Amino acid sequence: MRSRSYGPDLTPPWKRSRPVPEVPADDGLVVEEAATGFCGAVVRCEKTAQGPTVTLEDRHGRHRVFPMEPRGFLLEGRPVTLVRPAARPPAAARGPRLTAS
Repeated sequence: MRSRSYGPDLTPPWKRSRPVPEVPADDGLVVEEAATGFCGAVVRCEKTAQGPTVTLEDRHGRHRVFPMEPRGFLLEGRPVTLVRPAARPPAAARGPRLTAS
């Protein structure tokens, strides 16, 4: 008998997981990886076969790669979900680099 396996609609509100904010993983953002406690600044974001990853650099210059999982990182002690930063427009769309002056 499975009397304790209720669906999510019968779960009390205080047991439901709250949504966490999605933060763009911009270069230089300092976060902590929740599972290992590794703290570092974002160096790069990549798309791999296993999914998107983020590379963090700690204060000693060591790099480690982590998957971008929901609730996978802490920002100022609170769980967040890192997402890939918005793509910058190409150089031609930003305008000319040289001016007439």
